[in-house]
Amino acid sequence: MLKKLHLYIIKEFLGYFFFGLAVFSVFFVLNNLFNLIDLFLSRGVHAFLILKLLVLIVPEILMSTVPMAILLGILISYGRLSEDNEIIAMKSSGVNYKTLTMPIIVPVCIIFIFLLFCNHFIAPSATSNFRNLYKEIIIKRPFSKLAEKTINKMGEYNLCANKINHKDNTLSGVSVYKFDNRKPSTKTYRMYASSAIVKPYPNAIRITLYNGYLSHAHPSDMNSMTHITFKSYCFFVKLYNETKDDNLLIRGMSSPEILKTIKICKELYMPYNKYEIELWIRWTFAFASIAFALVALPVGIMTGRGGRGMGFGISLGIILIYYLLTISVIDLSKKRCVSTSFIMCLPDVVVTILGIYLLMKMRKE
Repeated sequence: MLKKLHLYIIKEFLGYFFFGLAVFSVFFVLNNLFNLIDLFLSRGVHAFLILKLLVLIVPEILMSTVPMAILLGILISYGRLSEDNEIIAMKSSGVNYKTLTMPIIVPVCIIFIFLLFCNHFIAPSATSNFRNLYKEIIIKRPFSKLAEKTINKMGEYNLCANKINHKDNTLSGVSVYKFDNRKPSTKTYRMYASSAIVKPYPNAIRITLYNGYLSHAHPSDMNSMTHITFKSYCFFVKLYNETKDDNLLIRGMSSPEILKTIKICKELYMPYNKYEIELWIRWTFAFASIAFALVALPVGIMTGRGGRGMGFGISLGIILIYYLLTISVIDLSKKRCVSTSFIMCLPDVVVTILGIYLLMKMRKE
């Protein structure tokens, strides 16, 4: 009898868990999907590469969405049982709260172990592969991120082209602007060419302009403007933004690699805060699955009428509070206001204490 009851509860939970996982994952994927689709439709990147990039995004998304799905799955499944008075029927048949909650503990623990491995090894590996593949696409197709008749920033240059041929990396009707980084208002360079050819290199691209002119203006003294015509003119542009790539580089490191890097930084008296934050994020999001389960079990059982709808609303509220708290502690860690190892545990500790309190309150009732 109890075995059938346990299987019934697990079946309910897993159904809503996978539903929540799909919904939340799609929501996170959409953040990157439009850019990837644009690479396929407008920039000529092969569909297989787009699909591969999409698959490589998934493991990192699971870090956030799996705890959310656990929370939603428990709240809605137990909320549904409570709404249909099945919880009352079980309790009147002698089933206690321990028996009601035990079926969820095993699948949650299995998911927690998977999430630990995923956060520390699978997701970093996938992120590293995503970074390398994306960089390779940009190198082979240097204008894959650029749009026609739009000002596009490329390093210290702003480039606009009337037409871009992504197949042979040629442009027509090209305008290039360059501003002095030290005093943007004092020196301005503008180049215009009827056509251009782009040649990729490992860390940069060479742009060769044909049949155009170069203007060098001094706004403070317009009489000193320089105007030069040319048949061909070439210059190099740094291809990859290493500042933005730095976050991907850290997220692409496995946890043992991060620990090794932190050790080296300590020995050399170098800052290592960003590595420490990344490491703790992986632990925090893994333990969030346990913390969310502790909160969701008593809330789901005590929901009563309106269980499914209320369960969905409560889950969104808890998720919002948890991730706002997580963002706050990450910000405090970056500012080094408090110890990273102490403050990063705070979201899980708060949710866990709340869950234990609600479980004790439920048992008293």
